[in-house]
Amino acid sequence: MKKNLEEILQNLENCEIFKGISKDFIMEILKEAKIENYKSKEIVRYRGDDCDEILILVEGEAYGLFTNTEGRVLQIDHMLAPKLLASAVIFSTDAKYPVDVETVRPSVFVTIGKDTFVKYLMKNETLLRNYLRYVSDAFIFITDKFYEVAMKNLVQKVCSYLLKLSEEQNSLKVTMDMSKEELAREFGVTRPALSRVFIELEKQGIINVNNRIVEIIDEDYIRNFAEFG
Repeated sequence: MKKNLEEILQNLENCEIFKGISKDFIMEILKEAKIENYKSKEIVRYRGDDCDEILILVEGEAYGLFTNTEGRVLQIDHMLAPKLLASAVIFSTDAKYPVDVETVRPSVFVTIGKDTFVKYLMKNETLLRNYLRYVSDAFIFITDKFYEVAMKNLVQKVCSYLLKLSEEQNSLKVTMDMSKEELAREFGVTRPALSRVFIELEKQGIINVNNRIVEIIDEDYIRNFAEFG
């Protein structure tokens, strides 16, 4: 068991929140933690489970999965050890795991109780700063991903709209039947967000825009993106 603890300690040293923390301090935390071993394809935590712990993947590999009401599974995250999971959830008002955590191969997790973790955060400023930075980085990552998905969806809407106009007007040079402000309301987005899509498509050489006149230069791109969704 001692050897196992030593291996886990080495892995924890490589975890971002423990960078710059002494081995003795990490071992002190580890002695109050729990070690959980899982086989391949096992559920570690279910979406909606209470999250009153710090959960760290110290060995192995896992997926963060979301299953909708129709039974479709969406992979949200692919996690490789060492990795801190659901870092921002533990201190939320209603702390629940946001996704199912499923192992890809045999994996080892370390769990640290919320109160225990707070105690060590208060004892070590470096740990506190590391954790706050980690949570902040996670927030930026999530917002960037959300923006990417939202923009991709908006590009699909614009391409679908332009393709529809092209087919109706039987031309690659089309006249928009509404203003960008009206179109933004139609898509449920802000006008600046819609304008950014048109600007980006024009920069890429996909379209040329002159007020309400849009010339489709790369028809394949427009068609492929319109049909993607």
